[in-house]
Amino acid sequence: MENPNTKTRINGLIVSRTILEWLCGEPLSGRVLVVFDHACDLVIPDERVVALVTPQVGAGPFNVVVQGTPGLFRDIAPGMPATLTDREIHVGGLVVSLERAAAWEPRPDWAALRVRRSVIEDHLPDPHAPGLERVPAESLFALLETPPSETLPRGSTLAAARKAIDALRAGWDGNPVRLREGAERMAGLGSGLTPGGDDFLTGVMLWAWLAHPAPVDFCRAVTATAAGHTTTLSAAFLRAAARGECSIAWHALLEAASRGTDAQVTQAVEDVLAHGATSGADALGGFMWGAFHCGGEVDLEGIRSLFP
Repeated sequence: MENPNTKTRINGLIVSRTILEWLCGEPLSGRVLVVFDHACDLVIPDERVVALVTPQVGAGPFNVVVQGTPGLFRDIAPGMPATLTDREIHVGGLVVSLERAAAWEPRPDWAALRVRRSVIEDHLPDPHAPGLERVPAESLFALLETPPSETLPRGSTLAAARKAIDALRAGWDGNPVRLREGAERMAGLGSGLTPGGDDFLTGVMLWAWLAHPAPVDFCRAVTATAAGHTTTLSAAFLRAAARGECSIAWHALLEAASRGTDAQVTQAVEDVLAHGATSGADALGGFMWGAFHCGGEVDLEGIRSLFP
């Protein structure tokens, strides 16, 4: 029998409201999906993800922010079992207490933000603004290039993504066939645990919550197609965006663009871009692509026909 005295006990500091809802019933069994210096991602039933993260990562749609520093999860390995309740999370030799964790709402106040959509649009940076020139050249932020490059290698990620956004644009307007096509083309595009195409779709869905007349239907359609064509972790981010949930960095960007100064917007953009190698840039690219290219009349019946 495992000696409880060998356990490392730490406090949860912040827990997403979504996670609290998932854990309010019977204890859940899970397993470790992947471990990083700042995070330990667990998979629980229905392919949901619970991420234990250090304060450097901060609050997110499925994050539990815990006391600790980089390396906290070094003795935890993928595949290890985990047990989760509304009081504690057990994984490897780690026990995370949730009893004093502050609940955090992962959904921005979209109704209030939609009222200030024009203000937010006016505060979005130009793709060539100072600071954005440091965006990795391989990220899908390059889809904002005007005019688009005609020299993309055949078979490149960007070339494939350009075909996908043509379909997404028609899907935004209400063409259900083209929406499925765009989501399927973009899903899983790129490499890594969260491929760039999925991050781009995440950004597009956040823009939909701000600007599409039927964001629930649009996002459900995107995720219903895309989630089955990518990784478990990336699908979790897609589903969160479809629920209108995003990280604290995105909350800060939306708030800054809605009511802040140019300096605050610049800092918030930098904080979004700091996520992952290109994930932040890819998601910001999707959001800004939506702002620049998706508007006008929308065929609501076309979107809603996906879910009779």
